[in-house]
Amino acid sequence: MDIAKENLAQSASMSEALIRRSWLVVIVGSLVVMWCMLDSWNHEMSSSLFQMSEVKSMNVDRSGALSAVTEPFKYTLTLAFLQFSFTGFVFCSMFAIKAAHAGESVGQGLAHLWPTLSDGRWPALVSTHIFGSVLLQSLMMPTRMMSLGLFAATRAVEVPIAAGVRAKVMGPRFSAPSLRTTMLMFAAAWLLFFSYTQIAECLCVWSGFGVALSGMALYFVYALLLTIPATNVVLQESVLVQLQVSPILMQGVQNLGAAVLFMPILIAAHFLGYENVTHAVAMITGHRAVYMTVLWLCVQTVAISAVTVGLVLNTDSFWAVAARSVRVVFWWCRQLLAFYITSGTLLSVARPHASLWSFVMVCGIVLGFISFITDHRQTEDVPEDKSLLASEGGSTAQGLGMGKYV
Repeated sequence: MDIAKENLAQSASMSEALIRRSWLVVIVGSLVVMWCMLDSWNHEMSSSLFQMSEVKSMNVDRSGALSAVTEPFKYTLTLAFLQFSFTGFVFCSMFAIKAAHAGESVGQGLAHLWPTLSDGRWPALVSTHIFGSVLLQSLMMPTRMMSLGLFAATRAVEVPIAAGVRAKVMGPRFSAPSLRTTMLMFAAAWLLFFSYTQIAECLCVWSGFGVALSGMALYFVYALLLTIPATNVVLQESVLVQLQVSPILMQGVQNLGAAVLFMPILIAAHFLGYENVTHAVAMITGHRAVYMTVLWLCVQTVAISAVTVGLVLNTDSFWAVAARSVRVVFWWCRQLLAFYITSGTLLSVARPHASLWSFVMVCGIVLGFISFITDHRQTEDVPEDKSLLASEGGSTAQGLGMGKYV
């Protein structure tokens, strides 16, 4: 009888764990799809914005024909500052509304924030947010085509970088992904990026609108752009979990701090003649199409920030970074859907090369899913230290990774 009860309890426990993991997969999958949609819209709207032009003057040639002299939108620094300011204002307003709804003053809501501001993670978080923003990444692009295999490997290297930085920043009290999980996800990301570049036959997953670089300058900046965004997500998890800061407040402080630190850079760029901020503001406010595009880009930045925090809270920073590889799957699915809607034939018949690499991409998706569901992490048994618990805001020895849900 006792054995039957024990078996029944084990079966119920397994069913409960399976239900929790299933719900986790559904929630994370929904957040990843939302992130991919927002990232795709952001990429398209950014491309559209930088293709917009303003008519500066009209010239009449010898034949009497009119020709317009246009100036394209090229004010990337001003746009970055507007995004930082807008996002910080929205999240800080949300925090103030939340505090008022809870019957607290803003000062009471910020009471837990003040002691943490002296922590070195805040300056690191703000600085990595500035240099790792999607918009600032568009300031550089290669002058030459890169090898597709090398390009895919460099894009996938964010995965092991996130694992290494997380182990360093979070410390031994929080479980890290195993070497097997990291290598499986790296291989999956490499397959996804390489397959998409083969299908699209270009490096359209990465494009820029500003300075074209080559040589050591390109390698140095490209290395920063591969490491800094992943580091920023890890620092977000550290501030949320170890410093116990509200997610809304964390995003507000991060973006307002970025706007304050970025302002001297913007002013220097204006006086050095790199970017005319006055004309940028006039162009944005004077043309309704430019104004609405900039506004929607700012709104999308807020949404992407919120979804990123959601991924970090439901998994951890490692998987939040790894999920970015799925963007190429989203773009591939859109192309595949458009193909079957507009064509009456099979992909394998009309485009056998794309069909082959679509199969390879499916293999990458399966490999990534296997690495996710087999990530059974448990935190290490570390003796409790009262001072350490106080410095981490009373956080328990259990990490925020997959071990939380197992």
